[in-house]
Amino acid sequence: MKPLTNRIRQARRAADLSQADLAAIVGVQRSAVAQWERIDGSRPTTENLSKIALATSINFEWLATGRGRMKLRLEGDEDDSTPALLLQFFAQDELEERALMALRQLDYREMLAIVEMAEAMARIRTKA
Repeated sequence: MKPLTNRIRQARRAADLSQADLAAIVGVQRSAVAQWERIDGSRPTTENLSKIALATSINFEWLATGRGRMKLRLEGDEDDSTPALLLQFFAQDELEERALMALRQLDYREMLAIVEMAEAMARIRTKA
């Protein structure tokens, strides 16, 4: 199960919000959102966690505990099924699995540096 810090970040990114955007919606400073997303940072109050869930259309129970469905089921959603797993969040081949296993052994700052480098390389590749 992912820690709360990761669930908050995942919810924010799924809603395509920056830390500043989420902070404005919740009514806190951007630094508060940054703290919530840090492993050694502070935790949001239950009231702010509820505001995050509303702002990102994420299930409060999933956000708070990691249990249940991540996304709220909206009216008009015809697909009632829940996939066994979302492939976009899991390794799709042996090389990706090796990369994930290595990343999980790094601390947050080291992991962030590697991810940012990979994202920069991907942006360069898509421009070429």
